[in-house]
Amino acid sequence: MNSKNFAIFVSIIVGVVIIAGFFIVGSPTSERARRFDEQRVSDLTSLQYELVYFWQQKNKLPDKLEELNNGLGTFHVPQDPETKADYEYRKTGDLSFELCANFRLANQDKTGLKSAPAPYPVGPYGDIGSWTHGAGRVCFPKTIDPQLYKRPQ
Repeated sequence: MNSKNFAIFVSIIVGVVIIAGFFIVGSPTSERARRFDEQRVSDLTSLQYELVYFWQQKNKLPDKLEELNNGLGTFHVPQDPETKADYEYRKTGDLSFELCANFRLANQDKTGLKSAPAPYPVGPYGDIGSWTHGAGRVCFPKTIDPQLYKRPQ
């Protein structure tokens, strides 16, 4: 095999490996969208815990997310990492609320099946599996369990 044929052969192999990498890992655009969606879930999780803490301290849920900003510099309500839009919050009862975000991609549960969000109770270990979402606007209904989160005396 001469050097020209060898160079062509190596170029083809490198091209196949790069294309296979896109199929395995995803394109840079889809990877970026996945990271933004992961940050959205992280932000919603933080908001959920701050809402529970607010309820524990004041025996009520806030009317607006801005009430969570504590002025001490330790918590500020996050915004969507890509669009900088505010996350949606709606109080649905004395112990229940919804958090909404716009996702770029759908995620899946461990069985590989897409599932709709369910009103999981907010417990001491978080809500395992309750952040499953499709692409687009998704709202997550949450309910605080007052037996698990007793108010400080």
